[in-house]
Amino acid sequence: MPAAILLYSDLRPRFEIDILRMPMRTAVWTLRSLSSSNILRQAGWLAAAKIVQGVASIAATVVVARHLGPSTFGVLSLACATAVFVGSIANLGLEHIAIRELSTTSPSDRAPMLSTLRRLRCVGALVGVAGLLVISITSAANSYGMSGLLLILCLLPLAQLGDVSEWRLVATGNSRSVAIATALSSPLMAMARLGFALIDSGVSVFAWLLICEWALRSILLALATREHKAIVPDPNVPFWASSMALLRESVPLLLSGIAVFIYMRIDQFMLAAMLGAHEVGLYSAVVALAEVPLVLPALLLRAALPTLTRQSESDPALRDRTLTVLMRSGFYLHLAVAVVAALLAQPLVDLLYGDAFDEAVLALRIQVLAAPFVALGVLSSSWFVLERRTGHALRRTMIGAVLNVVLNLFTIPRYGIAGAAISTLVAQVTATYLADLLHPHTRALFRLKTHAFLPRIGGKS
Repeated sequence: MPAAILLYSDLRPRFEIDILRMPMRTAVWTLRSLSSSNILRQAGWLAAAKIVQGVASIAATVVVARHLGPSTFGVLSLACATAVFVGSIANLGLEHIAIRELSTTSPSDRAPMLSTLRRLRCVGALVGVAGLLVISITSAANSYGMSGLLLILCLLPLAQLGDVSEWRLVATGNSRSVAIATALSSPLMAMARLGFALIDSGVSVFAWLLICEWALRSILLALATREHKAIVPDPNVPFWASSMALLRESVPLLLSGIAVFIYMRIDQFMLAAMLGAHEVGLYSAVVALAEVPLVLPALLLRAALPTLTRQSESDPALRDRTLTVLMRSGFYLHLAVAVVAALLAQPLVDLLYGDAFDEAVLALRIQVLAAPFVALGVLSSSWFVLERRTGHALRRTMIGAVLNVVLNLFTIPRYGIAGAAISTLVAQVTATYLADLLHPHTRALFRLKTHAFLPRIGGKS
């Protein structure tokens, strides 16, 4: 039995109780530290929307997985993972750079920046559509039976064009509108999935519903910013000069995002190649559960980035203290959630998915243990943006991606989907924490992260 499984099975109740108490001891101090800024209010709106979205997403996943069964659900998961991957490439890694720039740009100078972002985003979307069309006709897509699904999902990059409106809303402190758009679109599409599952619809319907969900969200975001002509370029803006300046910083983040996808999603493709679609369906079902709390650090980072940007320009020491507080709260909150989820994995899987997915329980128990380090990595990524060292974000995620692929070659044949979960856990800990120790430019961040979850190390924050 692998060491990670033995470690989990040896947990003692006293240790579990201590772990659960850690976030409680720091909660009051964390809230006091953040209450003087706008972070809590903005994150509160995003958190409320993400809770609604998370509940709707899990409900939809459970309904669709039970309706389709592990094998067909595995094919749908592979197709959606491919489309989401290409869709994430289509935003060109611009999100954090755009929020940083828009949050520090005066209203009079914001229009040229928005025009450049819109045009870049449109170019990326068209490239994404072309990429998915090419993938849909490859022999690999045919062998997995997802060619038809990818022909539908090639519209996803276009459906996601509301990104620019979202970036603008977050940068200007209007997270409430983003929250409303999310809270309206996700439950509506979840109910649609439930309805189509009840009438025994085919798998292609659920691919169309994914497109509809993103398109509805983009429309609502555009209406919130009153950007009805958001994709119409401004001919007076020097596009190439301004876009090249943005892309120089965003491309490392884009490549980093690709690497993140590899060590978060390559498991599904390697499972399909080594074991088949049935195992992909089992693994995808529990990954959906394990990733539910991981939306919290992403939305907290999005809400905090404008404040961190302003602090970085006026008082870098204050920025580091704020970032440390964010990483500490994110780490211990997700640690508590991970322990609870690991303990309740069996009844949770039985309740949501039924006996057909029992083989995935151990994989879920291992997978959730990565959550604290994922939170640490997501929140710490703001440091790379603010320090303009985005190349290091690429380096650490490449380390994690390569490590995950190599470990999968050994763990999947021996331990199946549990082996894939072990590989992901090791890759996450390495990429989000240990990798920053390897380079002198990032050791300061390594010390901040160590101090975040071990407050007695490194002095007071």
